[in-house]
Amino acid sequence: MGGCVNSSAGPLLLFHCGTGSELTPESRQFFGGLLPEIAGKLRSREKAFDLAVWCVNRLEESGLFNAGRGAIPQADGVVRRDAGAMDGATLKALGISQVRGVPSMSRLVAALHGKSPHVHLAGTMAERWAISNGWPDAGSQEAGLPDPLSFWNESGQTGSGTVGCVVRDGAGHLASVTSTGGIGRMWPGRIGDSPIVGGGFYADDELGAISMTGVGEAILTSGGGVAMLVSISLAREGSPSESARQWLERLEKRFGATAGCVGISRERPFFAHTSPVMIRGYVGMDRVLVEDCADRDPF
Repeated sequence: MGGCVNSSAGPLLLFHCGTGSELTPESRQFFGGLLPEIAGKLRSREKAFDLAVWCVNRLEESGLFNAGRGAIPQADGVVRRDAGAMDGATLKALGISQVRGVPSMSRLVAALHGKSPHVHLAGTMAERWAISNGWPDAGSQEAGLPDPLSFWNESGQTGSGTVGCVVRDGAGHLASVTSTGGIGRMWPGRIGDSPIVGGGFYADDELGAISMTGVGEAILTSGGGVAMLVSISLAREGSPSESARQWLERLEKRFGATAGCVGISRERPFFAHTSPVMIRGYVGMDRVLVEDCADRDPF
């Protein structure tokens, strides 16, 4: 496969806010401030991994999506969050799942990234590390916070709102980060695709980068984001966005579940989703956009 590293292609960043997410006056105002910040960071030549973590953390902190401060509780009423990140230059990856009391899961993953030979950590030990390193409220059940589930029930978007990002930096290196609160009323202990390396996130300078969203069980059973990247890279005709859409349509036909993604393949960015709407954004040297339902391929 051809290498994906190409510093002449220019830096870019793509993000998504989960299948089913729609632009609202509040989110439009939020993105109105975020997009210029992203453009400035791309111009400053920040490393792909650092920029991907920063972008996802901003989405987490907004409280507008089912990740970070907006994460919904599981069936027992406890909020547990999952996230994962991968550096395409070093191939170091880490997923962390079922963590309580840490809204900034992308920052927690970044803090532990590369510190052990393991690629997945769960629950108690990750919480203990956060507590020992002074993270406020780590391990707590957040009982004093307003119940975010009421918002998702009222909006009819139960479980939507996973956030993710892929980046190509000025040196041509890639990175991917995905963060979620899971799906509405899921069993305690359930882990979806978001924190799974090759499932909800993947980045490899020689293959591409992807961040997935949708029904995690279907995404994992179908082979996950890495299988999708391989399929797109092998496609002889059509744009990466069209190849991605076809892959997601097959997933929906076989597993009866919607899904979406943002990514970079064959040096080209792509969006795709089978849900009616999905907030997705793009910031590059050529243009800036954020939209939720356009069928066109802007690339």
